[in-house]
Amino acid sequence: MTPKSSTPIRAAVLSGLAGCALGAQGVLAPIGIILSEQSRTAFSVQGAGARAMGLGGAFIGVADDATAVTFNPAGLAQMVKPEMSFVGQGLNRRGAFQDAQTISGRRTLLVDDSLVSSTRFNPLLLSGTIPLRVDGRTLAIQLSVQRLIPLREGNSRGMQERPQDGSAPVQLHQSIDQTGQIDLYSFAVAYEMSQRILLGFTVNQWRGDWNLGSSSTSESAGGTSFVRYSQSNHLEGSNFTLGLLWRWETWSLGLNRSTAFHGDYTYSASYLSSATPRITAPPYTTGLHWPSTTGVGLAYRPAEGWLLALDLVRTPWSEARYMSGRENLNGLNFFDMSKGNRTPDATQFHLGVERILLAPSGNVIPLRFGYSREPQPVTDRVTGQQRVMQGLSAGSGLKRGRYTFDAAYRYAWGRRRASQFLDADQLLSNIHSKSLGTEDITEHRLDFSFIVQFERRPVQDFLRHLFVGG
Repeated sequence: MTPKSSTPIRAAVLSGLAGCALGAQGVLAPIGIILSEQSRTAFSVQGAGARAMGLGGAFIGVADDATAVTFNPAGLAQMVKPEMSFVGQGLNRRGAFQDAQTISGRRTLLVDDSLVSSTRFNPLLLSGTIPLRVDGRTLAIQLSVQRLIPLREGNSRGMQERPQDGSAPVQLHQSIDQTGQIDLYSFAVAYEMSQRILLGFTVNQWRGDWNLGSSSTSESAGGTSFVRYSQSNHLEGSNFTLGLLWRWETWSLGLNRSTAFHGDYTYSASYLSSATPRITAPPYTTGLHWPSTTGVGLAYRPAEGWLLALDLVRTPWSEARYMSGRENLNGLNFFDMSKGNRTPDATQFHLGVERILLAPSGNVIPLRFGYSREPQPVTDRVTGQQRVMQGLSAGSGLKRGRYTFDAAYRYAWGRRRASQFLDADQLLSNIHSKSLGTEDITEHRLDFSFIVQFERRPVQDFLRHLFVGG
């Protein structure tokens, strides 16, 4: 796919998709937008690999193992032996909303400090790679499946309205749960054009299935009101990734271009409230334009056993838009559900250093450290502040014979002034004010990779016998 940052965003919700699910019902359209917006924590299309994570996600100019397919497919031509690889991830995310208060007329709206935490395990990548020698040069082929965007999230938030006239307070509560994922199935080919120039490309098939459910409740002396919303989603599309690696003795330059594509997005939804009978929207399919991504990476080896890596990745998120025959949906941005340019484009920065040590036993032990800065395509509609995640990472591993194990830990954080319960509170209690506070997001992430190498000659002889004969 793209030169994906180890950023993250990881995604709690792919976008504000839910807002259009009930577009045919008119007044219901805004509800899903807000619910799915509040369930999102961060959004980044990620690469997969513990070595890359230890380097802060800077791997486009390195790309020297099977995980190169998720950063720069040209790097697959650096491999000398067939490999099977598996990458997994453990993730704990905490989101806090604090210090919020809004005064509207004779009412003071106090928002409880809330802390949402979730922990999960995600399989990220399974791949098989075979490098072949053709006329003295390496031709590598690979099949892989990547858990591109895990979409398993759950959170719950509460707020309290205390009218200044001394009347009974109103308690507002919202919970959101999401399950599913978007996977990427890829076929990659890389070729060693010369000692210095490597080229690669992948054919990618996107496939995603996920469900979103939300429940909002208002409790007061006058009674209880509620809103229930659910949505099922399916996404399919295909694109290509082109990669280049230019190698010298002490440095290498990598380029990666993942093409834009038009996918098919299908959704169905239902809505129920204390004042409205259940409304169900039948499945509807619309087009979705997904933007291209461009990445450049530099790797420098100042001395034996040392590596410095730097990546920049640019994604024009403002170009992510729906293509539909429905006027109220066509041209809306994938993230902010508007026809303007409120969603910002993003340039991500990744920096890493690696030191290779040789143990007395002959085993190879690496030490890695990294930093990343990853702006997200999420901008608060009241404060205008963009969510930006920063991260520090450290990693190590062990290479013994044909087995390699790598692990990396990353601590990431993001902080901004943001609004909360922007419209869900209005739906429930006619509050026409916006509560502002401080949004704090922290992530603890542990990635691990396991690689097994095989001798090339038996594999190459088997393939020759299978497809050529003789």
